[in-house]
Amino acid sequence: MHSKVDFDKHAESYEKQLTEDLKFFGEESKYFAEYKVRIVKECLKNTPKRILEYGCGIGMNLQYLVEYFPDSNVHGCDISANSIDVASKNNSSVEFFLLEDSAIQKYKESFDLIFISNVFHHIEPQLRIKAVLNINLLLKQGGNVFFFEHNPFNPVTRHIVNTCVWDTDAILLKPKESLELFESGSFMIIRKHYTLYFPAFLKFLRPLEKSLFFLPLGGQYYIWAEKI
Repeated sequence: MHSKVDFDKHAESYEKQLTEDLKFFGEESKYFAEYKVRIVKECLKNTPKRILEYGCGIGMNLQYLVEYFPDSNVHGCDISANSIDVASKNNSSVEFFLLEDSAIQKYKESFDLIFISNVFHHIEPQLRIKAVLNINLLLKQGGNVFFFEHNPFNPVTRHIVNTCVWDTDAILLKPKESLELFESGSFMIIRKHYTLYFPAFLKFLRPLEKSLFFLPLGGQYYIWAEKI
């Protein structure tokens, strides 16, 4: 197994490198951040009072969580202190905490919605169930979790991951593994959809993406689950 990536070292250069890696798809990294947050907004009928991005990195998704949920209290957490420092500079209205056991106890059952974007492929497989149980602890009863991950069946996704400097430790999760993790962590699965089918030069086809959700060809997939 490759050694773990130290995200503290990549915090300052993360966004620039990500944009470089996504050149093939023809979009800036912000497109993907907004894309995912918009999915969450369209799925939820009620406005969550408190939102947490679990593994927020440098905070690229947080600005859209704040924009799409202006009446919510938004938090971010991560294992990388340097990443949180960068995120806090760009997201002044967001509250942050370092992801460690004491913080998980402090924020136990605090959140109505937890958003997770491309975090779990960096977690060693044997530690993933513990992460899901921590997410369960942080979530209120009946709260929602939206879990986005790379689709290992998509060759473009695999190429991007294989050539990305901070994905050297990546072990992609098949949707079946992700579903089993959340079911084992006392979550009820509401939805599993594939997303991100068309690069920019085929953007005129993107309105079709919602109807293609069942095809395992999208660049990513997401799971919507509820704490039971």
